[in-house]
Amino acid sequence: MRERLLHAPAWVLGLVNGVVFGTVWTVGGRLLEGENWSAAIVRGVLAGLVFGAIMGRVQHRQQQGVRDVAERSPEGLSRRVRRAAFRGPVPQEPGVRAAAHGLALAILAQYDRQQRWASPFFVLVALLSVLLAVTDSPWWWLAVVAWIVAAVGHPYMRSRLRRRAELLRADGTVQQTGSV
Repeated sequence: MRERLLHAPAWVLGLVNGVVFGTVWTVGGRLLEGENWSAAIVRGVLAGLVFGAIMGRVQHRQQQGVRDVAERSPEGLSRRVRRAAFRGPVPQEPGVRAAAHGLALAILAQYDRQQRWASPFFVLVALLSVLLAVTDSPWWWLAVVAWIVAAVGHPYMRSRLRRRAELLRADGTVQQTGSV
């Protein structure tokens, strides 16, 4: 399934994202907000359409580097390659090591493109969620926690991926990089 979604066109990614988001929005509206089913479904369908249309394109563009790595790797994005890109011992096989290094760099490139705006955006949405938690529903406190975790987790993942990519370099040397 992971490989199929990796190589899926943008409209398929949009459809998957939209259906999942719309379903969560519908169920949340019905169960947490107390809407009737028809209003919750209409709101969920509209939210799913908008979210899917945006995220299909964004996700397809973000996955380009990962698709390139998968095409060059002799194993594709096997479990060994994915695991080695994030944790565990450095693989001794040069092909697996190179694929894991490429995967770590491709994902790091996505995080680096978001470096300037991601954490401030997550903090802003957390503040908006605080406002909603105070004025609307206490369930929004869960969103506050999630957005704060995202704001802190983004720079943490960047530095972690940068260190992992250095460990996976083909020549085994550690290269000095700029600020983390």
